[in-house]
Amino acid sequence: MADATEEFFRGLGQRGLTALHEGTVRFDIAADGSVDHWLVSIARGEVTAARQATGGDAVVRADRAVFDRIARGETYFLTTVLRGEAEVEGNPRLFATVRRLFPSPPGSRPERHRGDDDG
Repeated sequence: MADATEEFFRGLGQRGLTALHEGTVRFDIAADGSVDHWLVSIARGEVTAARQATGGDAVVRADRAVFDRIARGETYFLTTVLRGEAEVEGNPRLFATVRRLFPSPPGSRPERHRGDDDG
């Protein structure tokens, strides 16, 4: 099976994200007694990711198994945070953008935005 976390970070540049906020987010992904660090930079709609253990306007910490589920779209990022399965710290505005990096779980409804009409 392919590594969902690695594929997620390697594929971020192709997502074409329209960023609400700009900045950097470090992801600390723990597995088997070690931690992988990824620094995701979001600027002018471009998203890049590199292995880097320092920096970040915000930090996301999660166990590898939890992050793999998020990266595969099996669970929502925000849900894992609310359940205490992932931790976040730093600039809260960035998390509105960060959550848009992840795929939606299968069968989920498209997200509605304030101002959308019903018709």
